[in-house]
Amino acid sequence: MSWVPTYHQRNLGNLDDLAPNTKAQAMKWYQYCLNNKIDVLIYETIRTAAQQRENIAKGASRTMRSYHLVGQALDFVPIVDGKAQWSVNAYVSGKVMGAINYAKKLGFTWGGDWDSDGNWRDETFLDSPHLQFNYKGYGTDKGLTVAAAAPINVMSKEETLALQKKLIKLGLDTNGVDGIYGKGTTNAVMILQRRTGLTIDGVARKATLAKIDELLEKKSLVGTPGEFRVVTGTFGTPEAAEVAAKEIGFNARKGANDNRVYTGVFTSLESAEEARALIAIEYGYNPRIKSYSA
Repeated sequence: MSWVPTYHQRNLGNLDDLAPNTKAQAMKWYQYCLNNKIDVLIYETIRTAAQQRENIAKGASRTMRSYHLVGQALDFVPIVDGKAQWSVNAYVSGKVMGAINYAKKLGFTWGGDWDSDGNWRDETFLDSPHLQFNYKGYGTDKGLTVAAAAPINVMSKEETLALQKKLIKLGLDTNGVDGIYGKGTTNAVMILQRRTGLTIDGVARKATLAKIDELLEKKSLVGTPGEFRVVTGTFGTPEAAEVAAKEIGFNARKGANDNRVYTGVFTSLESAEEARALIAIEYGYNPRIKSYSA
């Protein structure tokens, strides 16, 4: 197992309490922290009205309109040698500032950019722990509309490469052997978990890894080999098809002679089916599976 933050399980539990779109973007941010070995404690996400009133009484908060109350904010602190670092310098230097800038790219605003009246003023760093996802406004994050984050992965590149090779031997398609725990590998793991009665979460934990080794020892085949693509319905313009291809992923491209979108080739029917379902749920586009097998 690769490096994990000191408070990894607590972080995951708190992230799980966020509103759906906030959670999706926060999980992507947390994966960035994992990939760059930035140790943080996410110590608060959702907050009750009673807690907020108490914070106001203490002077820690100024309003009952806190984004914590609606699951659209998180508070974090950098961790060094197992200890929380609350100083401004801990937030604005090195990798932690890089993580904050990445959060902004994902759509978060940072409390360190606010002044004492809640306005933007970069030099004061009033609320450095605070990341807030405005979405469409206060209390608007009700149903998932952004692309969901892939499950949090703590495997190293070498471990992911080994996993991908094993999944392929079982007849499952990981959409490449590249050491990246992306959609293809997640889908392959979910198929295996579904077929073998394990918890279906797309994460290769101890039980899943043990099942993979057991199946390999028995020379079992989980997937249905072949060549398959997922193909969407027809778009009104070539430009619309190009945009959809970039959204979908799976090495998708616009058709050479039509305005449909074609994914890359899957080498198992199950992986193509999983991708078709994912595309249908997240984007629509009326996808179907096309077989190129003899």
